[in-house]
Amino acid sequence: MTAITNLNRENVSRSDALDCAVTSYATTRITFDDANLLRKQSDNLPGALGNSILRHCDEQTLTALAAVKDTIGRFATAVDSFEGWGVVVSTRYLGRSAFAQALNKFATDGPWNVSVQVVPNRSLHSPASMIGLALGCHGPCVGVGGGLDGETDAWLTATSLLDQQSLPGIWLIFTGWEPDKRIDVEGTPLTDTSCTALVLALQPASAGKGAARLHIEYDRSVPAELDIPAPETAMSLFEDFVAAGSNGSGMTAMLGGGLKVEMNWSIPMPTIIPIQRHSDSARTKAA
Repeated sequence: MTAITNLNRENVSRSDALDCAVTSYATTRITFDDANLLRKQSDNLPGALGNSILRHCDEQTLTALAAVKDTIGRFATAVDSFEGWGVVVSTRYLGRSAFAQALNKFATDGPWNVSVQVVPNRSLHSPASMIGLALGCHGPCVGVGGGLDGETDAWLTATSLLDQQSLPGIWLIFTGWEPDKRIDVEGTPLTDTSCTALVLALQPASAGKGAARLHIEYDRSVPAELDIPAPETAMSLFEDFVAAGSNGSGMTAMLGGGLKVEMNWSIPMPTIIPIQRHSDSARTKAA
């Protein structure tokens, strides 16, 4: 099975499609303040990394760790080790608040008052690295995207790594703010917003595991460009997929770049599994 790239899309066929099983998943939405509270809850998050490490993490990393914990608890069969797994994380404007604050301090107080922790903890690959560290993953751990149009690349990267690297599994994670937060010059949010995370534990379809299947392929009839921001995010697409699972049905979604995904439940779901929310604050629908 050949990975689909920009160079070979004209010659792609059904046999080049990428298939995998969803063996567990979880989603969450939490407020800015609730995300910051996770910095002092190391014992309740995967890996028990320590509060001294979590204090420097981005809010999207913390939210992803909380969702990963929920995902681990949902495996039908417990996984003894994630050592061989990989991690792919698609974030949206990671570190915006922290970098705004750092640049403001640099301008007013000079370089000696800017934390050296901003770059290693608030950059594109930081969430994937932190999650890989927490779970003991030795497979590829990469950040993909970083803006409003990175989700397509994340889907393709995760399924390609799963196939070509012969990994036992891969964590595919999407994070972002809903709605996309506005900040002042010091990085403080100006509007109410929620940090969201969707975590999918993907394993090879040949393993015969999981309640859901994903089939991703290139289709010349699918638009190469999607609106930015896309009218449906990975989170909202999966919400629709969970709802469809109540009667055992599936759905087809456009991922952009000429890619489409066929999402099907292997077994009918008895009830709709709700999207988990870790706060009672008012929520805004995915942007």
